[in-house]
Amino acid sequence: MRIPLIPLAALAVASFLPLASCARTADESAPSSAPAAVPAPGARPEARAVRAEIVFVDGEASVDGAAAEPGAALPARFVVRTGPGARLDVVFNERNVLSFSQNTVAEIDLASVAPQVSLERGGVASVLKKLEKLASGDSFNVSTGQAVLGVRGTSFCVWADASSTYACACNGEVRAIDSRGGHEETLVSAHHLGRLYTSKGVDVSVEAAGMLYHTDESVQSAASRIGYVIDWTTVDR
Repeated sequence: MRIPLIPLAALAVASFLPLASCARTADESAPSSAPAAVPAPGARPEARAVRAEIVFVDGEASVDGAAAEPGAALPARFVVRTGPGARLDVVFNERNVLSFSQNTVAEIDLASVAPQVSLERGGVASVLKKLEKLASGDSFNVSTGQAVLGVRGTSFCVWADASSTYACACNGEVRAIDSRGGHEETLVSAHHLGRLYTSKGVDVSVEAAGMLYHTDESVQSAASRIGYVIDWTTVDR
């Protein structure tokens, strides 16, 4: 059964759920506290201008229903669809890249102060090196049917289907919470730390997961679009 794209307003509400001091921290190197919750939509500053461009296309991919072409400029809000075996890489504001894998359907809003990806299915690898630093909340969000992930600048991956979501803090720090508002934690890792969120009726279960769907090389390939080399020995914050 197809999961509808999560409205961006719903994502804002989910992001507003407080991550208090009770949230657990998973860290392979050093402890880190969860970032403060983002403010309610009405309290956010106005959106800033964004520059987005398609930098790589392999296979069948479209943006807003039109065939994706390398070098094409993108609007601040758009919908990505990719076919079997396809890949589409988008760079925004010069130092941030989103790499969409095969069989993906995603709605992207880069106009918000905290850019947002609503991932219906498929996968996205993100390497984010130039985000607005928000003292009041996360600087980037990805939502799926089972989870909401918030970051402040890091390398991470998310894959989703009708019943589950896999999320990995590949190199950095990711705030994680399930779509029901539970299982709050901040994932901190220099070299991959994953979680698998699975729908269980009206609830969502979460469990530790290994390195699924991606490799060091695939994440570094995305990072190369912005000329960045990932240091797998140090947590990127």
